[in-house]
Amino acid sequence: MHASTKNAAAGLPIASVERETGLSKDTLRVWERRYGFPTPERDANGERLYAPMQIRRLAQIKRLMDRGHRPGKLLALDEAALLALDETRSATFATPDEQQLDVWLRWVKTHDSDALQRQFYREMAKRGMSNFVQDIVAPLISRVGEAWSRNELGIFEEHLFSQHLEKLFRTVLSNMAPQGGSPRVLLTTLSGEEHTLGLLMVEALLVVEDAYPVLLGPQTPIDEIVRAAQIKQVDAVCLSFSTAYSPALAAQGLRDLRRMLPEGIDLWAGGYGVKPIRKPIEGVCLIPEFQDFFDCLANWQIKRGAKVGG
Repeated sequence: MHASTKNAAAGLPIASVERETGLSKDTLRVWERRYGFPTPERDANGERLYAPMQIRRLAQIKRLMDRGHRPGKLLALDEAALLALDETRSATFATPDEQQLDVWLRWVKTHDSDALQRQFYREMAKRGMSNFVQDIVAPLISRVGEAWSRNELGIFEEHLFSQHLEKLFRTVLSNMAPQGGSPRVLLTTLSGEEHTLGLLMVEALLVVEDAYPVLLGPQTPIDEIVRAAQIKQVDAVCLSFSTAYSPALAAQGLRDLRRMLPEGIDLWAGGYGVKPIRKPIEGVCLIPEFQDFFDCLANWQIKRGAKVGG
């Protein structure tokens, strides 16, 4: 009785913290190793227990991440600085509200490519590439997908919007092509997945993070992905899945690819198509939201540091 009371006072287990904060167990473990926070106690069985104060801080950090702030910067701030940032509703980095998204969606419905392009470049310049991808592009793609599912948009409008976005990213990225960087990440999709917008968005984030994207294009057979990864000497393979791709097929493909890839090459998978995959896949870093991309990157850096350090 006394032991259970002591454990309850010490805090909550990691599964409860995941539920309370919206931060995955993997994210909490990565932050603990890389940033030294959170710092859970351990129960008699060696399981992590998180104090209420740490849970409140984690929830606050998650709120700020959802508004576009980077976890590495947030975890370096003290409590007062976090509180000040949380209370500041900066228009520059705020996620677009419903009214703003309605305006953008109207431009999509009326095929107003000029208005979309002007606003895209304006927001990209104002927010920077990373925040632009997370704050503007990701929620807008979600809204377009929802409108299409409700028959408010036709396939024609959805395709036109996607092509316009792809053109925008290709234009910007052509002027940002890195000469080097790490990790080296091979970008592609599995056979049957023809959508490439997700790959372009990840490419943009990689370039901003001084990583090196290796572009393979879409619809690559698994054995060819493995061969390319070895020949190009990449550190990770990143696949993108759209909502059109079966989650069951995506999960099976990831398991097959993980089994065939050399152990030293990470495997990442992102896009709206991985959101329905609830069960973790061993050896695969899932990216259901774009901020999860930074956790995969941090995890690679931690493993690299461990190898370098011996």
